[in-house]
Amino acid sequence: MGKQTLLVVGAAGNVGRGIVAAALASGRNVVAAELKDEWLGDLKKHHQGEAFAGVTGNVSTEAGATALWEAARAPFGGVDHVVISVNVPVRLRPLMEFDAAELTQVLAGNVVTHFVAAKTFLPRMPSHGVLIGIGGGTADFIFPQQAHISMGQAATRMMYKGVAKEVKSGAQAHELMIISMVATDANRDIAQPDWVTNVEVGQHICAIFDAPEKFPKPVLHLRSKAQVGSPEPQA
Repeated sequence: MGKQTLLVVGAAGNVGRGIVAAALASGRNVVAAELKDEWLGDLKKHHQGEAFAGVTGNVSTEAGATALWEAARAPFGGVDHVVISVNVPVRLRPLMEFDAAELTQVLAGNVVTHFVAAKTFLPRMPSHGVLIGIGGGTADFIFPQQAHISMGQAATRMMYKGVAKEVKSGAQAHELMIISMVATDANRDIAQPDWVTNVEVGQHICAIFDAPEKFPKPVLHLRSKAQVGSPEPQA
Protein backbone atom coordinates (compact mmCIF):
# COMPACT_ATOMS: atom_id res chain seq x y z
CA MET A 1 0.00 0.00 0.00
CA GLY A 2 1.33 3.42 -0.96
CA LYS A 3 1.22 6.66 0.96
CA GLN A 4 -2.19 7.10 2.54
CA THR A 5 -4.41 10.18 2.34
CA LEU A 6 -6.53 11.46 5.20
CA LEU A 7 -9.51 13.79 4.76
CA VAL A 8 -10.16 15.92 7.86
CA VAL A 9 -13.55 17.64 7.84
CA GLY A 10 -13.48 20.53 10.29
CA ALA A 11 -9.71 20.80 9.96
CA ALA A 12 -9.45 24.41 11.13
CA GLY A 13 -11.13 23.72 14.47
CA ASN A 14 -9.20 23.40 17.70
CA VAL A 15 -9.10 19.59 17.56
CA GLY A 16 -8.91 19.40 13.77
CA ARG A 17 -5.65 21.36 13.68
CA GLY A 18 -3.96 18.81 15.90
CA ILE A 19 -5.21 15.93 13.77
CA VAL A 20 -3.82 17.58 10.64
CA ALA A 21 -0.41 18.14 12.27
CA ALA A 22 -0.17 14.58 13.61
CA ALA A 23 -1.22 13.01 10.32
CA LEU A 24 1.35 14.99 8.35
CA ALA A 25 4.04 14.07 10.89
CA SER A 26 3.09 10.40 10.43
CA GLY A 27 3.91 10.63 6.72
CA ARG A 28 0.35 10.82 5.39
CA ASN A 29 -1.11 13.17 2.82
CA VAL A 30 -3.77 15.42 4.35
CA VAL A 31 -6.75 17.07 2.71
CA ALA A 32 -8.17 19.69 5.08
CA ALA A 33 -11.83 20.60 4.52
CA GLU A 34 -13.72 23.61 5.83
CA LEU A 35 -16.83 25.59 4.97
CA LYS A 36 -14.87 28.66 3.87
CA ASP A 37 -11.47 28.98 2.24
CA GLU A 38 -10.43 31.80 4.58
CA TRP A 39 -10.79 29.42 7.54
CA LEU A 40 -7.99 27.35 5.99
CA GLY A 41 -5.60 30.30 5.65
CA ASP A 42 -3.48 29.68 8.76
CA LEU A 43 -3.30 25.95 8.07
CA LYS A 44 -2.13 26.52 4.51
CA LYS A 45 0.63 28.88 5.69
CA HIS A 46 1.73 26.64 8.55
CA HIS A 47 1.90 23.49 6.42
CA GLN A 48 3.24 25.07 3.24
CA GLY A 49 5.60 22.68 1.48
CA GLU A 50 4.11 19.62 3.18
CA ALA A 51 1.78 16.97 1.71
CA PHE A 52 -1.20 19.22 2.45
CA ALA A 53 -4.16 20.43 0.43
CA GLY A 54 -7.20 22.49 1.42
CA VAL A 55 -10.72 22.20 0.01
CA THR A 56 -14.03 23.85 0.85
CA GLY A 57 -17.41 22.20 1.21
CA ASN A 58 -19.97 20.97 3.70
CA VAL A 59 -21.54 17.81 5.07
CA SER A 60 -24.93 19.33 5.90
CA THR A 61 -26.53 17.68 2.84
CA GLU A 62 -25.74 14.57 0.81
CA ALA A 63 -25.23 16.73 -2.30
CA GLY A 64 -22.75 18.90 -0.42
CA ALA A 65 -20.93 15.89 1.02
CA THR A 66 -20.70 14.25 -2.41
CA ALA A 67 -19.20 17.40 -3.91
CA LEU A 68 -16.76 17.63 -1.01
CA TRP A 69 -15.69 14.03 -1.54
CA GLU A 70 -14.94 14.63 -5.20
CA ALA A 71 -12.95 17.77 -4.36
CA ALA A 72 -11.00 15.90 -1.67
CA ARG A 73 -10.04 13.05 -4.01
CA ALA A 74 -8.44 15.35 -6.56
CA PRO A 75 -5.22 16.58 -4.84
CA PHE A 76 -3.68 13.13 -4.15
CA GLY A 77 -5.74 10.83 -6.37
CA GLY A 78 -8.01 9.42 -3.67
CA VAL A 79 -8.87 9.29 0.03
CA ASP A 80 -8.09 6.36 2.36
CA HIS A 81 -9.35 7.55 5.73
CA VAL A 82 -11.71 10.25 7.02
CA VAL A 83 -12.04 12.17 10.27
CA ILE A 84 -15.22 14.14 10.95
CA SER A 85 -14.53 16.87 13.51
CA VAL A 86 -17.53 19.16 13.08
CA ASN A 87 -20.00 20.79 15.40
CA VAL A 88 -22.14 23.89 15.50
CA PRO A 89 -21.05 26.20 18.34
CA VAL A 90 -23.97 26.88 20.66
CA ARG A 91 -24.03 29.07 23.74
CA LEU A 92 -24.70 27.74 27.21
CA ARG A 93 -28.42 27.89 27.87
CA PRO A 94 -31.06 26.06 29.92
CA LEU A 95 -32.71 23.36 27.84
CA MET A 96 -36.24 24.60 28.50
CA GLU A 97 -35.41 27.99 26.98
CA PHE A 98 -35.02 26.40 23.53
CA ASP A 99 -37.95 26.22 21.18
CA ALA A 100 -38.37 23.22 18.87
CA ALA A 101 -36.81 24.93 15.85
CA GLU A 102 -33.72 26.01 17.77
CA LEU A 103 -33.17 22.56 19.26
CA THR A 104 -33.63 20.97 15.84
CA GLN A 105 -30.93 23.28 14.47
CA VAL A 106 -28.53 22.25 17.24
CA LEU A 107 -29.09 18.55 16.53
CA ALA A 108 -28.80 19.08 12.78
CA GLY A 109 -25.41 20.73 13.15
CA ASN A 110 -24.03 18.31 15.69
CA VAL A 111 -25.60 14.95 14.77
CA VAL A 112 -27.03 15.00 11.25
CA THR A 113 -23.74 16.29 9.80
CA HIS A 114 -21.98 13.16 11.10
CA PHE A 115 -24.75 10.98 9.67
CA VAL A 116 -24.57 12.62 6.25
CA ALA A 117 -20.79 12.28 6.18
CA ALA A 118 -20.90 8.61 7.15
CA LYS A 119 -23.68 7.79 4.68
CA THR A 120 -21.93 9.60 1.83
CA PHE A 121 -18.29 8.71 2.42
CA LEU A 122 -18.34 5.08 3.62
CA PRO A 123 -19.59 3.55 0.33
CA ARG A 124 -16.91 5.49 -1.54
CA MET A 125 -13.99 4.60 0.73
CA PRO A 126 -11.58 1.70 0.05
CA SER A 127 -12.06 -1.53 1.99
CA HIS A 128 -9.06 -0.75 4.21
CA GLY A 129 -10.43 2.69 5.06
CA VAL A 130 -11.50 3.93 8.49
CA LEU A 131 -13.94 6.76 9.18
CA ILE A 132 -13.74 8.35 12.63
CA GLY A 133 -16.19 10.85 14.07
CA ILE A 134 -15.03 12.96 17.01
CA GLY A 135 -17.35 12.99 20.02
CA GLY A 136 -17.28 14.10 23.62
CA GLY A 137 -17.68 12.62 27.06
CA THR A 138 -20.78 14.59 28.00
CA ALA A 139 -22.85 11.99 26.20
CA ASP A 140 -23.02 10.42 29.67
CA PHE A 141 -23.52 13.44 31.93
CA ILE A 142 -24.79 17.00 31.84
CA PHE A 143 -22.98 20.16 32.87
CA PRO A 144 -25.14 23.15 33.87
CA GLN A 145 -26.88 24.72 30.85
CA GLN A 146 -25.42 22.09 28.51
CA ALA A 147 -28.22 19.53 28.25
CA HIS A 148 -28.57 20.31 24.52
CA ILE A 149 -24.88 19.49 23.99
CA SER A 150 -25.18 16.21 25.90
CA MET A 151 -28.27 15.29 23.85
CA GLY A 152 -26.34 15.77 20.62
CA GLN A 153 -23.32 13.78 21.82
CA ALA A 154 -25.49 10.90 23.04
CA ALA A 155 -27.37 10.80 19.74
CA THR A 156 -24.13 10.87 17.75
CA ARG A 157 -22.79 7.93 19.74
CA MET A 158 -25.87 5.84 19.01
CA MET A 159 -25.73 6.85 15.35
CA TYR A 160 -22.18 5.51 15.00
CA LYS A 161 -23.19 2.31 16.77
CA GLY A 162 -26.02 1.92 14.29
CA VAL A 163 -23.77 2.57 11.30
CA ALA A 164 -21.20 0.03 12.52
CA LYS A 165 -23.96 -2.54 13.03
CA GLU A 166 -25.42 -2.07 9.56
CA VAL A 167 -22.23 -1.65 7.49
CA LYS A 168 -20.78 -5.16 7.29
CA SER A 169 -18.25 -4.81 4.48
CA GLY A 170 -15.72 -2.30 3.28
CA ALA A 171 -14.57 0.67 5.34
CA GLN A 172 -15.01 0.74 9.12
CA ALA A 173 -16.79 3.47 11.07
CA HIS A 174 -16.02 4.52 14.65
CA GLU A 175 -16.73 7.34 17.01
CA LEU A 176 -13.78 8.49 19.12
CA MET A 177 -15.16 9.92 22.33
CA ILE A 178 -12.60 12.22 23.92
CA ILE A 179 -13.17 11.92 27.64
CA SER A 180 -10.10 13.94 28.65
CA MET A 181 -9.97 17.70 28.45
CA VAL A 182 -8.06 18.75 25.32
CA ALA A 183 -5.28 21.32 25.28
CA THR A 184 -5.27 23.56 22.17
CA ASP A 185 -3.94 26.94 21.11
CA ALA A 186 -7.28 28.42 22.19
CA ASN A 187 -7.01 27.37 25.82
CA ARG A 188 -3.25 27.29 26.43
CA ASP A 189 -3.61 29.80 29.30
CA ILE A 190 -5.70 27.39 31.37
CA ALA A 191 -4.63 23.99 30.00
CA GLN A 192 -3.32 21.56 32.61
CA PRO A 193 -0.28 19.26 32.11
CA ASP A 194 -2.42 16.13 32.28
CA TRP A 195 -4.79 17.21 29.50
CA VAL A 196 -4.50 15.39 26.19
CA THR A 197 -3.28 17.77 23.48
CA ASN A 198 -4.97 18.13 20.11
CA VAL A 199 -1.84 16.69 18.45
CA GLU A 200 -2.02 13.67 20.75
CA VAL A 201 -5.63 13.18 19.64
CA GLY A 202 -4.28 13.07 16.10
CA GLN A 203 -1.55 10.62 17.09
CA HIS A 204 -4.15 8.33 18.63
CA ILE A 205 -6.23 8.48 15.46
CA CYS A 206 -3.18 7.60 13.36
CA ALA A 207 -2.60 4.57 15.63
CA ILE A 208 -6.15 3.44 14.85
CA PHE A 209 -5.47 3.77 11.12
CA ASP A 210 -2.22 1.83 11.50
CA ALA A 211 -3.78 -1.12 13.33
CA PRO A 212 -7.59 -1.03 13.11
CA GLU A 213 -7.81 -4.64 14.28
CA LYS A 214 -6.66 -3.47 17.71
CA PHE A 215 -9.59 -1.02 17.93
CA PRO A 216 -12.61 -3.13 16.98
CA LYS A 217 -15.38 -1.43 18.95
CA PRO A 218 -17.67 1.05 17.16
CA VAL A 219 -17.26 3.56 20.00
CA LEU A 220 -13.71 4.18 21.19
CA HIS A 221 -12.64 6.28 24.17
CA LEU A 222 -9.55 8.42 24.73
CA ARG A 223 -9.35 9.03 28.46
CA SER A 224 -5.77 10.13 29.21
CA LYS A 225 -2.34 11.02 27.84
CA ALA A 226 -1.06 7.61 28.93
CA GLN A 227 -3.53 5.92 26.60
CA VAL A 228 -2.49 7.79 23.44
CA GLY A 229 -1.64 5.28 20.71
CA SER A 230 -2.90 2.26 22.64
CA PRO A 231 -6.26 0.48 22.79
CA GLU A 232 -8.28 1.27 25.89
CA PRO A 233 -8.10 -1.33 28.65
CA GLN A 234 -10.76 -4.03 28.46
CA ALA A 235 -13.28 -4.07 31.29
